[in-house]
Amino acid sequence: MCVCVCSSREMLTGQRLCQSKSHQDLVLSALNQQRKDGLLCDVTLVAGEQKFHAHKAVLAACSDYFRAMFSLCMVESEADEVTLQGVTSVGLKHALDFAYTGQELSSVNYLELYRVADLFHLPALEEAVVGFLVEHLSELSQSRQDEALQLPYRLLREVLKSDRLTSLSEEEIWKLVVLWLEHDCRYQYTEDLLQHVRYGLMDVPTLHHLAHSHPLVQSSPTAAALVDEALDYHHATFAQPLRQSARTRPRFQSLTLYIAGGRKREVSRVRELRYFNPAAQEHVRVAGGSNWSELAPMPTGRSHHCVAVMGNFLFVVGGEVEHATGRTCAVRTACRYDPRGNRWTEIAPMKACREHFVLGALGQYLYAVGGRNELRQVLPSVERYCPKRNKWMFVQPFDRSLSCHAGCVADNLLWVSGGVTNTAQYQNRLMVYDPEQDQWLARSPMLQRRVYHVMAAVRRQLYVLGGNDLDYNNDRILVRHIDSYNMDLDQWTRCSFSLLTGQNESGIAVHDDRIYVVGGYSIWTNEPLACIQVLDLSSEGKEEVFYGPTLPFASNGIAACFLPAPYFTCPNLQTLQVPHHRIGAV
Repeated sequence: MCVCVCSSREMLTGQRLCQSKSHQDLVLSALNQQRKDGLLCDVTLVAGEQKFHAHKAVLAACSDYFRAMFSLCMVESEADEVTLQGVTSVGLKHALDFAYTGQELSSVNYLELYRVADLFHLPALEEAVVGFLVEHLSELSQSRQDEALQLPYRLLREVLKSDRLTSLSEEEIWKLVVLWLEHDCRYQYTEDLLQHVRYGLMDVPTLHHLAHSHPLVQSSPTAAALVDEALDYHHATFAQPLRQSARTRPRFQSLTLYIAGGRKREVSRVRELRYFNPAAQEHVRVAGGSNWSELAPMPTGRSHHCVAVMGNFLFVVGGEVEHATGRTCAVRTACRYDPRGNRWTEIAPMKACREHFVLGALGQYLYAVGGRNELRQVLPSVERYCPKRNKWMFVQPFDRSLSCHAGCVADNLLWVSGGVTNTAQYQNRLMVYDPEQDQWLARSPMLQRRVYHVMAAVRRQLYVLGGNDLDYNNDRILVRHIDSYNMDLDQWTRCSFSLLTGQNESGIAVHDDRIYVVGGYSIWTNEPLACIQVLDLSSEGKEEVFYGPTLPFASNGIAACFLPAPYFTCPNLQTLQVPHHRIGAV
């Protein structure tokens, strides 16, 4: 079935483009059938005593080796039959099946296929073998250890380099590498293989044990240096986000959506940190709160706080907390979440209490802008946090007091839009902070005033979503329009798509050119919201808004971000994104 798509260029030229999503699969399937029937094949490959019909074009498309053989005036380029050395008939059969069908690998054929891929330069097949082994290395090391110790050096190295190797802990990976090196005394590979173990993911007691007791570490300067590097990393607790390397990067299957804090009802502040995790129930209805798994809770429940991500650490700053007396007020406190160990660390508090403010990670600093303090006073001040020194300091303030504004980081600048002043004046301004100049500059104002809205950057465009404005009677009105700002042209445009429903005091997160507007508050019902609206900007000219999964509870003043999924689970991120999981769209 053809899907016809007409673009503006096609309308101008009078041409119409017809695309078939299944065409490529159908062609490859037909070629495979021709191979089986020996029809229209132009080469016969011989391995052992078996012959295999094939198409030179298909082989050349899959392999640099065969492309050179058939196109560089080699003897084989004119031959109808080519005998291959160094490959078994079983290996060649599996390799041809993969080339024509992309068949799945198994524990029976993956090593044979890897040897064929390596011999004939089949990158797609080699990548498939690495992916298969990444997924099954735990099973192999536990139940078929002898087979694991026979893995080719290059294959083991590629598996160790993979971010997706989550089936084993880093300590288990270390033990496997050591066993592999000791097997047949393959110590010539020590330096290369050990650098792909991520020592920063091990805990400090384990590292101390390796440093003082393990023979390989004591005999290898390379191993000793890597363990010392990891210990230094762990001892520099607050500076860790600035000291990330290949050996401290978390292994993960995908990024996924995290939500932190919020306010369920008028006086209930949330401590929980949750992440979107449909892995346990692949076909669970998308509206179910069971899609969310809990992690270690924050030290203090809070709402209307801000989050920022630096070096795959999650920073939670400020916000409003509830005291034992039932009184609520803004706080200075801040903490940091480490997804590697599922733990929180308190960091230095801000100089000022802040809620309804903006926080952005820019370069090696976090910047906190404006907001309201514990006395509900609106602030003009701006301060930045230095992880290396675990210290906040004031920088150039705003030119006026501001709260309930929105902000994001783009083009190495911090952008701030809208908000309300200490004299209750709603704003439509767009301001930008240059950290190198420590200076605020004005840009073209928004098309309308907004407070309690959110802002995000996608491909050099800023998008403002949600919030409210005031009408001529000074009554609040929801803003469903979405406006975009072109950073290169300094120009605002009203988008042809809008939010499905108004959202105020929402969280916001961006991933893969999709903007997620999370939770919030309805000024019509005076109740928090449990919805997530997704603005999909991944296809120019086909932008759309749809409902994503429902939150585990209605909440406003919630914060959201994308982080690596915990290593102990493998969330299927597609459940969050693919169109057939949408509840509605315009």
